[in-house]
Amino acid sequence: MNRSLHLSESFVISCGTVTLDIDQSKVLVIYLRKTGEYCLPKGRKDVGEQLEATAVRETYEETGYIIELLPLQLTTLATLHGNDDVRSAIPGGTTEPVAVTQRTTQGLLKIIFWYAARGDSCAIRQMNTTEQDDEDFDAIWCPMDEVVRLLTFHDDKTITAKVIEAARSGRSGSKIHCAVSI
Repeated sequence: MNRSLHLSESFVISCGTVTLDIDQSKVLVIYLRKTGEYCLPKGRKDVGEQLEATAVRETYEETGYIIELLPLQLTTLATLHGNDDVRSAIPGGTTEPVAVTQRTTQGLLKIIFWYAARGDSCAIRQMNTTEQDDEDFDAIWCPMDEVVRLLTFHDDKTITAKVIEAARSGRSGSKIHCAVSI
């Protein structure tokens, strides 16, 4: 068993989304102008904020699009109330995190919880959200069959492929048709 201890001043919790427009077969990504990177929207959790709320808020702040979590029928280690079987797919889907990633930069551990979400690529993008002054990026709705190739980071590619595959197979309640490969 591997263990590690990180006190509050040595880690940050962040949340992000893989946001799908199922009807248009698109995925919401951000393009960082300074670095030329394409990635998924994410950001830091506020004090007292629920993880799910962080994911939705950060996606809105970084993209200007209103989204909601997308229930997916994925295998999870989370337990159902009164159920000891921890490796099961939740009937009807769940909005539990689809993945968690960890990154260490300059001795600071960043733990990112990833959620599936749905949005409307045809909606009018809200401007002047609370994007930070040092953040310089564009929100882009990318076709599902191109997004994995476009994303810069391997983790983003893997998480996005998993969410698209779950939605494509109808495990979100809506079937979509696209090919996904990493």
